[in-house]
Amino acid sequence: MKRLSLLLPLLIPLLCLAAGPGDPAAGTRFTSVDILIDPKGQPLAAYQVEFTAEVGRVSLVGVEAGEHPAYAKRPPYYDPAALAGHRIIVGDYSLDPNLPRNRVRVARLMLEVRGQTKPQYAMKLMAAANADGKTIPVEMSLSEQ
Repeated sequence: MKRLSLLLPLLIPLLCLAAGPGDPAAGTRFTSVDILIDPKGQPLAAYQVEFTAEVGRVSLVGVEAGEHPAYAKRPPYYDPAALAGHRIIVGDYSLDPNLPRNRVRVARLMLEVRGQTKPQYAMKLMAAANADGKTIPVEMSLSEQ
């Protein structure tokens, strides 16, 4: 234990460098992308979206919950097998009686971007439904932080 306490002051700076936010000069950075859905006045009870990076080398490093209380309790579900294909399928549902009816962030994707090429993202709606399970028309958008 004494040996560890002597080495700890030397190891902490190395660990901080290794876990840092990325070095833009080396071509690695971290960013986040918000997935936004506008159900146009309908209650959004469920959604499923496919997200891809069409240009650039991007890796998913985390998924955060949405902003509305109906979707803020836990991160959305995602398909880990889809990650091998450089895409993510993310979705969630809520039984909350107070569902979002306006534009809302349903998920935040934390990404590692490698290289100098600016990524171009694409999103495809797979499903959106109201509390009765009926398909509803929605508008989707992305917002990179």
